[in-house]
Amino acid sequence: MVFLFDFLIVSGQMTPGRKKYYLPAIAWAIMIAIVSSIPNLSTPRIGLTMTDKVAHFIEYFILGLLTSRALRAFVKKPISNFWISSALAACYGILDELHQLIIPGRSTEATDMVADILGALLASAIYVQSIQRQRISRS
Repeated sequence: MVFLFDFLIVSGQMTPGRKKYYLPAIAWAIMIAIVSSIPNLSTPRIGLTMTDKVAHFIEYFILGLLTSRALRAFVKKPISNFWISSALAACYGILDELHQLIIPGRSTEATDMVADILGALLASAIYVQSIQRQRISRS
């Protein structure tokens, strides 16, 4: 994800005024990578079942929102924004899970990947829907 934004900077499409859109997405992606690199990290038990999956869903829901917001300045069609931001966040989630294979005390689970992807998809869909509503109300 960071590489995509690097490309936009190098190609001249990332102006200083647009930083407010892409920096939060990059910061959140870095935070995910840092937390994923902590060995033997477990999800706190708060009396709910599947707390780990809920945490993954929320984590990637936020990434999906931030990625959709970042891409809005570059991707004009809402449906394209949805697919690109969903794909970026979902791929990041899959890579994050695979990264955990090399972290002591961490594991890779397909259900975590599913929670990551669903969170990213829902967030991107909600964001794009809000963009379309704004455009309709302005018309």
